[in-house]
Amino acid sequence: MTAHLSMPTFGPLAGLRVVFSGIEIAGPFAGQMFAEWGAEVIWIENVAWADTIRVQPHYPQLSRRNLRALSLNIFKEEGREAFLKLMETTDIFIEASKGPAFARRGITDEVLWQRNPQLVIAHLSGFGQYGDAQYTNLPAYNTIAQAFSGYLIQNGDQSQPMPAFPYTADYFSGMTATTSALAALYKARETGKGESIDIAMYEVMLRMGQYFMMDYFNGGEICPRMLKGKDPYYAGCGLYTCKDGYIVMELVGITQIQEMLKDIGLEHLPGTPEIPQGTQLIHRVECPWGPLIEEKLDEWLAAHTIEQVLQRFAQLNIASAKVLTIPELENNPQYIARESITRWQTLDGRTCKGPNVMPKFRNNPGQIWRGMPSHGMDTAAILQNIGYSDTEIRALVAKGLAKTAE
Repeated sequence: MTAHLSMPTFGPLAGLRVVFSGIEIAGPFAGQMFAEWGAEVIWIENVAWADTIRVQPHYPQLSRRNLRALSLNIFKEEGREAFLKLMETTDIFIEASKGPAFARRGITDEVLWQRNPQLVIAHLSGFGQYGDAQYTNLPAYNTIAQAFSGYLIQNGDQSQPMPAFPYTADYFSGMTATTSALAALYKARETGKGESIDIAMYEVMLRMGQYFMMDYFNGGEICPRMLKGKDPYYAGCGLYTCKDGYIVMELVGITQIQEMLKDIGLEHLPGTPEIPQGTQLIHRVECPWGPLIEEKLDEWLAAHTIEQVLQRFAQLNIASAKVLTIPELENNPQYIARESITRWQTLDGRTCKGPNVMPKFRNNPGQIWRGMPSHGMDTAAILQNIGYSDTEIRALVAKGLAKTAE
C-alpha cells in the first residue's frame, strides 16, 4: 500500500487512512474522531466552492483539525479516476449525501471494491440508501432527523416539543459512522472482504430515543414531555432551581429517598402503601404523593444555595451537579485536572481554544497535531502520494478538476 503522508505517529489508529466526503457536521465529525485517534484523514471538498462550514468564524478550527484537505471533482472522468486511485490506498471511505447520490453518479460500492476489495464504505444520509421513494432522496439536517425519528416530540416542555441542540442528530450520526466503520474494518481485515454501511440519521435518532418508545410499542403508553426540565416520570429527577442557580439531581435509591424525605418534612411517607419500604424510585404520576414531594422538594431547594445543596447531597449520596455556564467550564477543577479544554495552533499562527481529544486512551493517546487546512492545501501532496506527476496535477487544475494551495 502507498506510504502515507508525513504526520506524527500516535493513537490507536496510527497507520489507518480514512477519506471522507461531506459538509457541515455529521460526516466530518466521524472524520474528526478518526483524525484525533491517529488516523491519516483526507477531507474531500468541492473544487468550485469550499465546505459551507468554512463560513463559521470559530467552529471549523475544532471540527477540521488534524485533517488533510483535498479539492477534487470526483464526479468528472479524470477527477473520478484520481479518486479511485486514492481509494486503492484507503481503509475507510465515508460519504455524507442525499440518499444513494454516489451510486446515481456512477460511484457504486462495486466500482470501489473493484479497486480495493477490502474497502469499508460508510454511507451517511438522512433517510438511508433505500426505502420509500418519497423519502430516500430528501435532504436532512439535525432537526429533520429528530422530527422524523420520534426524538423531537419527546423533548421540550409540556407546552410544546423542542429539538435538542446543538445539532444532536449530526453528532450522534457521525459517531455512529465512526463506530460502525471500525466494526466493519475489524471484519474486513479478518475476511479480506470489504463492507458497505447504510447509516440513516433518522434511524440513529430512533435508537437514541428508544427508552420511552418501548412503553408505547409494548404497552400503548406515550410518555409526557418534561415539565420545566424535570424527568417526565420520576419525582426528584431532572432540573431544579436553588437560591442562586440551577442543579440537576437524580433521587434514586432506598436510603437516598428515605433521607431526602426527612429533610423536606415528609419522613412519614416511607413505609406507607404508596411508598413501601425498599422503594428506589417515586413515580410522579402513579404515586399519589408524587406532586406533594415535588412541591416540598422545590421549596427546600429554593431556600438553599447550590453549594449547600451539593454538600448535603454528597452526604446522602444523591447524584447531582450544578448546571455549569460555559465560562465556568475552564476554571472548574475537574476540567483542569483532566485537561478537558485545551489550546492548539492554527496554521496561520493563532491560538485556538476548545474541547480536547476524547476519550482518553491510556497507552495510545490521541493528540492535536495540525490546525484546519485551507481549501485545497494538500491536493498536490495527496495526488503525488498516489502517483501523479507535477505535470498531471497542473493539467487537472487547468481543467478545473482540482484546486491546489494558492
